[in-house]
Amino acid sequence: MKKLASMILILIILAGVTLAGCTSTGGNAAPEPTAKPASGVARLVIGTTNAVTDLNVNDYYLGIFKARTSHQGLIALNPDGSYAPCLAESWESPDASTFVFHLQRNATWHDGLPVTAKDIKFNLEYFPQKIAEYKQHWGLISSVETPDDYTVIIHLKSPNSNFLVNLLVMRAVPEHIYRDIADPAKFNDVAAMIGCGPYKFEKFDKQAGTLTFTAYDGYWGGTPSVKSVEFRIFKNQDTMIMALKKGEIDTTYMYSNGISYYYVPGLLDNPDVGFMMIPFTGVSGALFFNANKTPYDNATFRKAVSYALDYEELKNLFTAGYGSTPNAGFLPNGTYNFKDTPQMARNLNKSKELLDTIGFKDVDGDGLRETPDGKKFQPEIFARTDIADYPRLAEMIKKYLKDVGLDSKIRLADMATTTTTLNTAKTHELALSRTTPWGMMTWAGYGSCYFDPRNIGYTMTKDPKYLALVDRMFNATDEATQRQIAFEMQDYYASEMPAVALYWSDLIQPYNKKYAGWVNDPMYGIMSYGTFYGLHEV
Repeated sequence: MKKLASMILILIILAGVTLAGCTSTGGNAAPEPTAKPASGVARLVIGTTNAVTDLNVNDYYLGIFKARTSHQGLIALNPDGSYAPCLAESWESPDASTFVFHLQRNATWHDGLPVTAKDIKFNLEYFPQKIAEYKQHWGLISSVETPDDYTVIIHLKSPNSNFLVNLLVMRAVPEHIYRDIADPAKFNDVAAMIGCGPYKFEKFDKQAGTLTFTAYDGYWGGTPSVKSVEFRIFKNQDTMIMALKKGEIDTTYMYSNGISYYYVPGLLDNPDVGFMMIPFTGVSGALFFNANKTPYDNATFRKAVSYALDYEELKNLFTAGYGSTPNAGFLPNGTYNFKDTPQMARNLNKSKELLDTIGFKDVDGDGLRETPDGKKFQPEIFARTDIADYPRLAEMIKKYLKDVGLDSKIRLADMATTTTTLNTAKTHELALSRTTPWGMMTWAGYGSCYFDPRNIGYTMTKDPKYLALVDRMFNATDEATQRQIAFEMQDYYASEMPAVALYWSDLIQPYNKKYAGWVNDPMYGIMSYGTFYGLHEV
């Protein structure tokens, strides 16, 4: 009881923390040249637990760090979620099958050569052939035209009103460097880091765990107020938070994640640390069922598992009570076109009853259920280790399943193995992962990329009813129709349970109050153009 009271007190304090120096609106589009603040920032040091291993384009977290520093795509997002110009100064779509982009005319690569339409065409054609994830995102493209150096015309195989979201993953590379690279995943030369963003790559010290970018004077949008950005990589949040307390880093950053709530009490007493509460439209913790495998293709089995889970305990353990109990419709409250479906709740009797009805019973009296044909059953819980809470979360899921007679085992994997397993090999059974705000928007939106096997498809949901919803969304061009389909998709998630949201939560972002002008990017948090161009000393 005392612990709960302490949590509530901290929440009240957090809610009242003045977010001076923070903003969540405006200033995130790739900037045009403009007057800079009177005092900029010579070096911004960002602490992270997102490990970088090499310089190639297949390094997941390196790609995240490059997205708002050294590399750019055609478009970006404003803090309100609307599309903003980037390498494309403007665009139009005469229909949902054709998209015409007009490029910035003074954009250059960091080696001084101009960025042209042919470079963009190269990226759109090269990466789907080399990296599976890009084939999933850009596989809808049938052809790309470049009538001149500054015009790119993309033709799709079929209409897709949500296609612009898929372009948000572009981190354009120069054709003159990559055209002779057979395998970009093995290209670790410094030349692999040449981009066209506001910062150019300076160095990666793997032993020291530092990744440094410096402002590029030739950037078409002008020089950022932050002259140098250094990412300092920590092995865990404990050492990272200690560095923040000591003033050795200026803020923390973990892609689509905030610091653990349990560090907040120790930071509240520090007069130099402020907090930014970031609404999170992804799902921080989710359990995905691989419908390519039996019995995970059975909705009754999936519902039985969902009833076995203790959502209130998970909320308290992993968000310290700050998060909220999720709904059956999976999408977090605050999502555009959110529908209020029934809230998830534990019901052990219901879970056992459902397992009984589909033949999962304890036939040998050892307290554990066998399959309908009497064989031993031990589902595997696959959990990624790059998110600190997940090994513990996997243990909790294992405990809950044991409560209804299901004996499970846990398999832990690093980020590279996770990407291969979930995105391509599809060898998982039950997978613990998360969804990011961008992931929830892409494909047909509303989390569809995580379910549809034609995209990433963690759940490999091949149900014609669901695929028809996705296809209808692709063709929907008016808001009323899109809203209706979004509601139907959430109803589907609630009734069929292809995945279970374990808890919802906002992100807690600490920062050093000696600087003001922090801006949240819907995809990349405080690592935004708004921050890099507007940050200044208080």
